[in-house]
Amino acid sequence: MKRTVFLFLAVILLAQAGFASYISLQTTVKSRVEGNTLTVLISSVNKGDEPAHSVQAEVRLGKRTAMLSKVQELRVNGTYQARTTFPLAYKVPGEYPLVVVMHYADANLYPFSALNCQTFAFRSESRISDLFGKMGSATFWEKGRIRLSLKNMSGDAVQASTYLVVPREISVAQQRVDMLIPAHAGSRADFELENFSALNGSSYQVFAVTEHESGGIHQTAITPGMVRLAQARELFGLSYPAILMIMAALALIFFAAQFLGKGKKKAGA
Repeated sequence: MKRTVFLFLAVILLAQAGFASYISLQTTVKSRVEGNTLTVLISSVNKGDEPAHSVQAEVRLGKRTAMLSKVQELRVNGTYQARTTFPLAYKVPGEYPLVVVMHYADANLYPFSALNCQTFAFRSESRISDLFGKMGSATFWEKGRIRLSLKNMSGDAVQASTYLVVPREISVAQQRVDMLIPAHAGSRADFELENFSALNGSSYQVFAVTEHESGGIHQTAITPGMVRLAQARELFGLSYPAILMIMAALALIFFAAQFLGKGKKKAGA
């Protein structure tokens, strides 16, 4: 009986170990342009079930980068806030991309990053880009590929340039892809990805940023995609979590059978 109870408890503990704690930063980015100055306001809430460490926002504006204030520990439901400004000197009015990267670490100081990508209007009213994009998902462990599909909704051909924004845990081979998209037609671009330091089971949102000019206006299309890093861990065709759950169920059945069997013996004595 004691051996049965020990087996049951051990299997339950192993099954629980498969459900690790996690950190989830829900980030809101607000931007406004006043004259030639861009102001960026960032608010990020830890919606996970463990504290985040070394939380710091990075703002990317073209080739310019700003690292904002750092918080050593962000508790569960805690809020990180930061702001910064950029002087603007674009020659062409229109919509331009703004990228925010939230850097953080877990209790073991293992680094992670999460992306936020949007646009802001400079000396122009906000308008929808002539390009409509679609990007799916990619699952891999060492190397993979994700495809961006673009459709030109205008009546003129578009000379566009696109690049992929990825977290630092992932590397992308192509820095930038140039393409000529005919009127009312589509084009595709494939991006080769490589796992640099992502942990097994991690999921990341990535963004394709496509820019072009039309009628003296700069246009930007942001297309989101999803990347998941998964290492094949199977036994007899079953994943490890599934095996642990099956073992827990079998142990419970065995424990119940032992208990009921002893009850029947006492009743028949």
